[in-house]
Amino acid sequence: MATRLAEVTPIRESRFSRKRALIIRAAARAFGRNGFHGTTLDEIAAELRVTKASLYYYFETKEELLHEVHVLSMGDILARLEQILKEKDNPVDQLQTAITEHLRLLATNYEGAFLLQQEYELAPKYRAEIVKLRDVYQKKLLGVVQEGVKQRYFRVKDPRIAVYMMLGSINWFLRWYRAEGRLSLDEIAAAYVDFIFYGLLADRGAVHHEKTAPKKRARPGRRKR
Repeated sequence: MATRLAEVTPIRESRFSRKRALIIRAAARAFGRNGFHGTTLDEIAAELRVTKASLYYYFETKEELLHEVHVLSMGDILARLEQILKEKDNPVDQLQTAITEHLRLLATNYEGAFLLQQEYELAPKYRAEIVKLRDVYQKKLLGVVQEGVKQRYFRVKDPRIAVYMMLGSINWFLRWYRAEGRLSLDEIAAAYVDFIFYGLLADRGAVHHEKTAPKKRARPGRRKR
């Protein structure tokens, strides 16, 4: 009997985990579209074609569900960043890829703006864990920027402020991004990378050379007889 229980329990846990993950993903989409207060458990249940009562088997409250959505999203972005740091061997490639992957994750895996300030809907016990995970991510990005400064790839007065500004602009993009918009996600990511790395100011030497260089005269065409 003990052997049979040992065989069945992992299967039950696996099914439980898979179902739980499906609910979290559905909640992420719903919170993204309608916000935390604008979303009901009935809507999440309807998307999954289950009853609201069945959701309570996996989650006690809607707040707990929001907490799990944040944990899942932070786990995703941290895993991607750790993989980037393993695969890329210099700070420039690491930061460029990290910016692109962060934007891609927000646009494709987590619809809407639930990552933007909705953690304040959580009780302190839940919010503390989210803030801790976010701090880990920021610290890893800060390490990339600091290493870039050390190797003279980056010219940054305050690496910590630079990271705050980068993350603020990346997270804000969910406020205006539309999949059917003028630019593709890859084009938007390229624009982010370009601005973060090169900013607004042009190379003054190149501008001066362009202004002072003699203009080439157009070659005359043949005269018609």
